[in-house]
Amino acid sequence: MKLKNIFLSGLSVLALASCSDYLDVEAPSKNELDYVYSDKSEIERSLKGIYAAMLSNDTYGANFLSTFQLNSDVDFGTSSTEYATSTNYKRFDCDADGGHLLNAWTKQYTAIERANIFIDRLLKSPIYEERDYVVDLKHMLGEAKVLRAVFYHDLTWMFGDVPFTFEPSYNLNNPIIPIVDRTEMLKALIDDLIEVAPEMKSITEVGSVERVSQEMAWAMIARLALTAGGYSLRPEGSSFGKMKRPDNYGDFYAIAMEYAEKVIDSNNHHLNKSYSQVFVDECNFIVNNNDDVMFEIPFGSEATGRIGYLHGPKVQDIGGETVHKFGKTSGGATLHPLYRFMFEEGDARREYINQLFYYASNGKPTLNTGRTVYNGKWSKLWNKAGMGAASSEQTGINYPYMRYADVLLMYAEAVNEVENGLGGAHGEKAQAAYQEVRTRAFADNAEKVGSLSGSKEDILKAILDERKFEFAGENMRWRDLVRNNLYNQQIYYTFWRLMKRAQDEDDANTEAVSLFDFGVDGRWNSTNLPVSVYCNADVENTGVAAYTPAQFPNTELNVVKILNPYKRMASNDPALSDGVFKSNADGFFGTWQTGEGDPHGEICYSLYGYIYFNPQEGNTYINENGTYVQCPEPTSAPTVESLPVLRYIMPIPRTVIARSYGAYSNQYGYR
Repeated sequence: MKLKNIFLSGLSVLALASCSDYLDVEAPSKNELDYVYSDKSEIERSLKGIYAAMLSNDTYGANFLSTFQLNSDVDFGTSSTEYATSTNYKRFDCDADGGHLLNAWTKQYTAIERANIFIDRLLKSPIYEERDYVVDLKHMLGEAKVLRAVFYHDLTWMFGDVPFTFEPSYNLNNPIIPIVDRTEMLKALIDDLIEVAPEMKSITEVGSVERVSQEMAWAMIARLALTAGGYSLRPEGSSFGKMKRPDNYGDFYAIAMEYAEKVIDSNNHHLNKSYSQVFVDECNFIVNNNDDVMFEIPFGSEATGRIGYLHGPKVQDIGGETVHKFGKTSGGATLHPLYRFMFEEGDARREYINQLFYYASNGKPTLNTGRTVYNGKWSKLWNKAGMGAASSEQTGINYPYMRYADVLLMYAEAVNEVENGLGGAHGEKAQAAYQEVRTRAFADNAEKVGSLSGSKEDILKAILDERKFEFAGENMRWRDLVRNNLYNQQIYYTFWRLMKRAQDEDDANTEAVSLFDFGVDGRWNSTNLPVSVYCNADVENTGVAAYTPAQFPNTELNVVKILNPYKRMASNDPALSDGVFKSNADGFFGTWQTGEGDPHGEICYSLYGYIYFNPQEGNTYINENGTYVQCPEPTSAPTVESLPVLRYIMPIPRTVIARSYGAYSNQYGYR
């Protein structure tokens, strides 16, 4: 049973969430700075306050899954403006005045301060070492340290090197905390968790994945280590920076391998449920403690978190209410429109994740002819009871911050790096980890599970491809690409995929993109894509179902039946002869061009901060350290090294810089 509102009581400990003025949060409390905890119930309440700090829509409740989920070949938000902005983070276009940045910075450091205060006061408490409490309190210490690591880890992904301390503000002589190199910071976090993890309880003892367990601690160590050992954008003079990884990166991959293996060997998490059921259960407030989810952020029912409002098919309302019991959704967490064509046939994730229609205000399902696809991973529509016709943004659906599938693929990636392929001592186990994820995805197509083979580079590509299809909408894809120094190249080809289809050109550049993506020619040719989409002509009366319940979990609403969602059909195809179907002339591609035949603005400018097309000139430009230069065409097969660096790091908020009295400054070409 879901422990709804269990952590909301932690909001009452806001007085403990003090922090220095430079962080733009509350000033330090003047009361009882030497206070220590005197009883266990007080400690438990304060711990809940750290969990409660995760519930903000400025961070994990919404913006980390929408505003700051950067564009890639998977997650994709469109923009049609040709002008620079302050807040279009998805397309790598922002400045230090972007208000979302300050809000996220403030909320993360508020959470860190809560954790630092909790840890400091717990360790000083006279009951910490008492026999009756020691096991529980040592685990609570571990919970706080893991959550603190989560906050710092996600900060460094956004801002690079950031202010770092384990001390609460009242213990500091100087309120201006020094910025620390991210490798040093991540190493400190890893060491901190390695020390505390042996004293933590397993998930079988904790009893709920809404709390941090020992397995979650191990998994977080593995994630921190991969981040530390991977590539990231580092400052270099006045340029946008340079992609680098530490000299001892292999040590971090070895740590990732060791601790991911601990999770696997514990045998406490599995992939027994179907892929879709994992997320449908979350939409119905069902907590599974021994399956895929290892730690999910516990939002309060219809009180916090926009998971399922941002996701799933858009649902329109009238006057604040829908004509059914499910309520309005925005459908704002969208996917790249060509992502669905990259799946293998038989992959159960494809039909479930890629939702191709929405519900109009009259309740009718309507074909989506836009330039993105809805992400169906979560949705208010999947909640069987319905959240109410007037329900809106706050859903209370939990977000799975760590999944066992992630651990399995992290393990395979780490083994491949450490042992230079899968021929070493851990190769067979890494192969089994990869295949476990594939087995669930191809539950009805076992012959497609396959195996990892080839060179180290081939194996890495297969693992990253699997992550591409597994973690849509979970703020993973762009980080995976950065970690392996592939982001600039992938964004380059992401742009050209759209351009060639918007121009409806089957030329040498189209072939070059197809060769990059699939290793063969022709996959992106117009003859292989459904330019015309045949859909049900009378869904209201016929009620013909487009998907099985496993693919579209809500069986109470009619759906659009699309006859050719993944391949082109001839107009004389016998399947079209029964009169139930009609051709939507616009399809999914017809509206990608303006009336003048140019690519639509959303094709030209959705990646504007790195690459864009100028329809007036007919030229494509790419951003090289702040100057847009002529972009090479795909036929030149540009490499990671030959393409300009992609500035994914965001600027430290200007308010924070001003309050640092000169201690902080922005790099990466930001002003």
